[in-house]
Amino acid sequence: MVVGLSHDHLSEPMLIASENAISDGSGGQIDIPAWCLRSKSKDTNRLLAFRQERNVVSIKSSLARVLARNKNNKSQRIALMKGSGWLELIASKNGEIIATEDIPLVEDSSSADGSKDGNHDALRTAVKTFCEQHGLEKPACTIVLPADGYQMLLVEAPPVEAQELAEALRWKVKDLLQTSVDDSIVDGFLLPDDAYRGRQKMAYTIATSRSELQSLVDTLSELDVEVDRVEVPELVLLQLLQNYPREEQTEMVLLIGRQRGFLAVIADQAIYLSRSLELSDEVLQRSGARALDANGPVDSFILEVQRSRDYFESQIGKGVVGRILLAPLVSDATPIVEAIKERLGADVELMDSSVLIPAVNAQGINSTMAGAEALLLASAASAA
Repeated sequence: MVVGLSHDHLSEPMLIASENAISDGSGGQIDIPAWCLRSKSKDTNRLLAFRQERNVVSIKSSLARVLARNKNNKSQRIALMKGSGWLELIASKNGEIIATEDIPLVEDSSSADGSKDGNHDALRTAVKTFCEQHGLEKPACTIVLPADGYQMLLVEAPPVEAQELAEALRWKVKDLLQTSVDDSIVDGFLLPDDAYRGRQKMAYTIATSRSELQSLVDTLSELDVEVDRVEVPELVLLQLLQNYPREEQTEMVLLIGRQRGFLAVIADQAIYLSRSLELSDEVLQRSGARALDANGPVDSFILEVQRSRDYFESQIGKGVVGRILLAPLVSDATPIVEAIKERLGADVELMDSSVLIPAVNAQGINSTMAGAEALLLASAASAA
């Protein structure tokens, strides 16, 4: 994965080899470069996926890039997220969104002829059909990990140099991993220096299964779809917010996905706090009007938002949260916005997907751009 760097003079990612490398399926290697870059350079190096306002902070949220070759069509890109029983795909050409599709996957342990894994076949067919339908030839690909596809752990940052952070974090969290340390890609990014009032340096560690990621990369490689980026939602969020009007210095952003959600408190174009949320679109749709009942899922959700806001304001040292932004949902989000306002007395805004994702050239796509996964994938697909 990636490494958090805090050298202001740095304009090139520092590559971390060996432990975080996986095969690109054709003899090349996908390695894990720097996660978080702080740079005052105006260099538009293509390795910097995300450049924040005024070029003061550049965020590289890729977990992977191909070092050995770069033959695929970079003007065409698909972004995908694969969950349990579903696949969401969004395609772009020249940075403009042209297609989006949510595909159910029938996950079977064996294929019809018994020669291949059934999950592999279902995924392969879905991606192949999507590319053919939308005229995509050898597109580049960004994988965005689903909510249950990685762990994100807040730890005290080891006192090591930037190039040693990944390995240090790997052993710091090895007993907390859901997969064995040998089958895990582990890295992270540093919180800004003034987080926690500068008392201690903290880092978010991110871990994902090497074997699962390798299997997905291999399947896509068979279709001439080249994975050059693997990202996590928390950092894609920073790219997503670039197009959104920012009135407050410190904001809490809430995303509710199909399986679960997360919140992030952002100040000065950087993440200071991130927490997973149990509320999901699936729960909201299943509960219906009962979701807003006392002690219901929305009630628990708002309590967690309140606790997170209180923790941020008392511990992080960046003042108060000026505004709460809620990403559009598949479900009707208006009752949730009103409930947060009533319970927390906060300035709450439901974000407009057409403002978040302006680069759409296919009629009607923006109207389907609801739900955390679709918005994040659209942002990842349109990134240069």
